[in-house]
Amino acid sequence: MCDFLSLGIDARLERALRDLGLDKPTEVQRRAIPVLLQKKDLAMQSETGTGKTMAYLLPIFHILLEAGAESSKTHWPNALIVCPTQELAVQVARQASLLARAASVDIRSLALLGGTHFSHQKEALKSHPQIIVGTPGRLADLTTMRFIDLSCLAFLVLDEADRLFSKEYAESVEFLLSKAPRRCVRIMASATIPEKILRRAEPWIPKPWILELGSEGVLSDAIEHWVFYAEHRKKIDLLKKIIGATSPQRCLIFASETYRVQRIAERLASSGIKCASIVSRMEKQSRYSVIEHFRQGSLPFLVTTDLAARGLDIPEISHVISLDLPEEISAYVHRAGRTGRAGKRGVSILIADRVELERASKTALKFGFVFRTKWLDQGHVVEPTVEAFFEQVEKNERR
Repeated sequence: MCDFLSLGIDARLERALRDLGLDKPTEVQRRAIPVLLQKKDLAMQSETGTGKTMAYLLPIFHILLEAGAESSKTHWPNALIVCPTQELAVQVARQASLLARAASVDIRSLALLGGTHFSHQKEALKSHPQIIVGTPGRLADLTTMRFIDLSCLAFLVLDEADRLFSKEYAESVEFLLSKAPRRCVRIMASATIPEKILRRAEPWIPKPWILELGSEGVLSDAIEHWVFYAEHRKKIDLLKKIIGATSPQRCLIFASETYRVQRIAERLASSGIKCASIVSRMEKQSRYSVIEHFRQGSLPFLVTTDLAARGLDIPEISHVISLDLPEEISAYVHRAGRTGRAGKRGVSILIADRVELERASKTALKFGFVFRTKWLDQGHVVEPTVEAFFEQVEKNERR
């Protein structure tokens, strides 16, 4: 049986993983860890919820422990982890801290986010963290201001690499890549890494080891995908009925547009459903407060844009509901992946209009899962045949 020790991981880390309830590596960890321990560049594509974060954190920790505490204290940071959202950066830094504590090792991590005054971050950097996690713009600014020196960097991780090379972040990400030393191991990780992203990264990561796992059963086995039909103007009404019929324990609700998120939250709240929303322009502290209430379970419903689709690793999310099918179809995968995590099962529900139904079938085919057709009958979710479902859609469209 494959375990973490057989992959070459330090015994202290293996004991820590057992204490954290991680007894055996996932497929992506089993295949990525040996590559990274050999200090090879890696493009790691694997479904959401399969353990990619630990797949790169464990080799980083192992190599830091091999180098010795004094070396890592005087030559820092040793690892830079770049994330597209503040929520993901905080989550990764939290996982690194948990691992260090569980292993009783002196490996310090620090999250550096926009919205915090530079002087506070300069002070925090005096602790000489070996692992720095942050968003692209802030990391680039701190490097330009020489608060961070990347000359000793051993690892540079682009978490959610496909999004990091979008127009919003590309300039900062490419600057950070250019500042990393040649010997630095460069890692790209995401549920989806299209060929165009590999080409975009080629000047800095010319020949990465490609780890492209097929479906590991998370989208198809751990998550049920339901699709309901509704005209655009009737979607929120149907959403309320679905919530009444399914009674989600903890539910993320997605819409692509900010104005729609706020309208959904208002309509749900007016119906007595306890919910809140997060959007990109919110104050950082307000956003964190809402997410923590959701994490702790005191807030059962959270409405958001795709801001939260990446990086929110919250246990016990029983349902994800999408009130539209994103234009970028891989975004649906990231949304759905917020449920069915850590061995749990979940339900991802799409409320689609006629045009979105056509695109939904292509999405399911591409990513290897099936949308189960559903409708409500006297307050209960039932599953008609596909033929009956589309007959009803056609009738509604002709009205």
